[in-house]
Amino acid sequence: LPATVISVSGTDSINLSDFDLSGKRALVTGGGDGLGRQFTEALLDAGAEVIIASRRKEFLDSVVAELRSKYQGISAEKVDVTNYDDVVALAGRVGAIDILVNSSGLSHRAPWWEEQSVDWKRIMTLNVEAPFWLSQLFLPKMIENKWGRIINISSIYGVVAGDERRYPGLGVHMPSYFTSKHALIGLTKFLAAQVAKSGVTVNALCPGSFDSPANRQYFSPGPLLDAVSEATPMGRIGTDRELRTALLFLAAPGSSFITGQALVVDGGWTIW
Repeated sequence: LPATVISVSGTDSINLSDFDLSGKRALVTGGGDGLGRQFTEALLDAGAEVIIASRRKEFLDSVVAELRSKYQGISAEKVDVTNYDDVVALAGRVGAIDILVNSSGLSHRAPWWEEQSVDWKRIMTLNVEAPFWLSQLFLPKMIENKWGRIINISSIYGVVAGDERRYPGLGVHMPSYFTSKHALIGLTKFLAAQVAKSGVTVNALCPGSFDSPANRQYFSPGPLLDAVSEATPMGRIGTDRELRTALLFLAAPGSSFITGQALVVDGGWTIW
């Protein structure tokens, strides 16, 4: 068989075009750094045009300038996704897209008995309400076009509770983060069911432990990294390539029968 084709049955085959995003437009919130940067580059590698969006316009412009040496289809838009009017304005500027990656998110550390309402609401707005607003605004055109992908970036802590013993010296005191990531998976399932017949899929990606600028203080060589690795069946944290591949799988044309799912990419962390 040719290298690009794998026989499945007498009439069907898998072709690498099932993962080709040429001609597709994607919006990645928080797409300039951290895990969002990995998602951006994965989509660009697959041929998509990518718009990255966040509040830091100068930073975004520097990312675009850097990536333009390799990719032409990259641009940036400034937006505060926690401000509904700002999100509406963004949707007006961007127009129709094919792929929405809701990657903007934050955590807030505080014991549950000390969590303040203002911090709770801030995390909920960014991690749950903003993805809902963006979906409201971009889904109708996807439905009209009978093709679309929404990928909500949740977490392993959207499917399990934290185990203090796995994070010596750090703990898991993030009640608003855990709640928001569980809620995001609930939103994913709800929207997926609502639009399932339209040709649009809605899924969540749940990363485990990956290196990123935000996580580097935790995952530099030392006792914490050793403890996290030991608690993971594969014995290590994930790589950029493994995260990019998972995102691309959910965005791919060939994943058209997968919706309402929470794809966990964690080296087996959640199976113990």
